[in-house]
Amino acid sequence: MTRVWLGISLSMRYLIAGIVLLIGLAGAEQVTTHDFFRITQTVSRSATTPGAWRYTISPRTAEARRYWNVIVDSWRRTLTIGLGVKLGAFEVVSTEKGLHFLPYCQQVHPGCFTKPPLGGDLQGWKLELVLLDLHNNLDAALADAKKHAKPYPATVTLSRFLRLTVHRDGRIEAARSGWKP
Repeated sequence: MTRVWLGISLSMRYLIAGIVLLIGLAGAEQVTTHDFFRITQTVSRSATTPGAWRYTISPRTAEARRYWNVIVDSWRRTLTIGLGVKLGAFEVVSTEKGLHFLPYCQQVHPGCFTKPPLGGDLQGWKLELVLLDLHNNLDAALADAKKHAKPYPATVTLSRFLRLTVHRDGRIEAARSGWKP
């Protein structure tokens, strides 16, 4: 006789629990956030760089755009005055020779980001979710770009802020995207 609880048999409950566990383990490295950002992938068809991969990370929703505008404005000012911007696992540092993209936090958490001052109806806890989602998308785009950086470098662009060129030897060069100091 099969025991039934809330209309679900015991064997079905074990199956559901197993699926939930596998899904949880599959995404163990990703920090749980909402889908604030999207990655758009394109492959170049130009004669000079055929097959070069390009990734663009941009806000997905109107709410994410409101947070992103505040974040980008603050980060641009921070780089302009010569300070570094923390992007989770990485830091962008401004020098006389340009921008440098350096490793920063090994275990990403909300304290690994340069947080802008918030105004209006923007909330700090939601800003942390937006920043963690940005990190997840940047991490995914960089991992894929490293795989596709042959024979031409791949580029990862953070909308209106930063362009990263990923070379086949693993080097990553940073440059401003869509603004000047």
